[in-house]
Amino acid sequence: MAVQKIKSDEVPGLNYNPITPRFGAELDAGKALVTLNDDEVGALVQLAAERGVVVVRDQDMTPQQQADFAHRLGRPLTTPMNKGALPEELLLIQANEKSKRAAGTGWHSDVSSAVQPPGLSMLRMEVVPDAGGDTLFADMRQVYASLSPAMQDFLQSLNARHEPRGHYLYLSGAKRLDELPSVEHPVVRSHPLTGDKALYVNDGFVAKIVELSGPESRALLSMLYDRVAYSVNFQCRVQWRPDTVVFWDNRVVQHHAAFDYWPETRRGYRATIEGEAPILLQ
Repeated sequence: MAVQKIKSDEVPGLNYNPITPRFGAELDAGKALVTLNDDEVGALVQLAAERGVVVVRDQDMTPQQQADFAHRLGRPLTTPMNKGALPEELLLIQANEKSKRAAGTGWHSDVSSAVQPPGLSMLRMEVVPDAGGDTLFADMRQVYASLSPAMQDFLQSLNARHEPRGHYLYLSGAKRLDELPSVEHPVVRSHPLTGDKALYVNDGFVAKIVELSGPESRALLSMLYDRVAYSVNFQCRVQWRPDTVVFWDNRVVQHHAAFDYWPETRRGYRATIEGEAPILLQ
């Protein structure tokens, strides 16, 4: 079903505490996601658009219940690689003592190489390490707003080429990078529910700024990525507990999963909701 725009503060019972003054929200305990009515689901989507990240604790649900809930958020992406082990709407996120690396390390926006990149991501963690394994989030609206007006105007004139990289390539069923097309998206995009402008380039998927030479593109992207990584005032950090669900809006948020817990296990399931082709509204 399509989610209607409903202001998050107009729905009773969807109360939250801010994680930072301008970024992130944690819903009050005691609200089971699977019991939300349509207005509450719409308000949750709107809250994620406004706050970027929404944390919900103590959510005991099966993988199928999570997959069913994902359909209430929009159209979930599916993977052909599950082969019946999980609902096709879910992706296993796991690292343990056999892992040399973990998914999601490095600042990125999920699957920005898609023609219609994800809107919401919904990650539910079942097993977490005794310490560590946090996810860091960065608000691309605040990063963009922190740049000089001249730089903001310049960035609004540019487009970036996004390439399907890493495990996202193989989850599609493709074997080689050239089997999947690259796409171009504006370097600055507008959020369809709020109108907010956000920086939309990330080190995980962007290959080049289209309008610039190679050296110019690398220099500009390096400056922007440093801004994302080191501007701690525009970030929040989520500490996982079992049965925690976190929603984040990829249109305006990048994230970085800390892999500091080896050899312990961290395991959960992610549903990713298709968004729309990015555009910049003037």
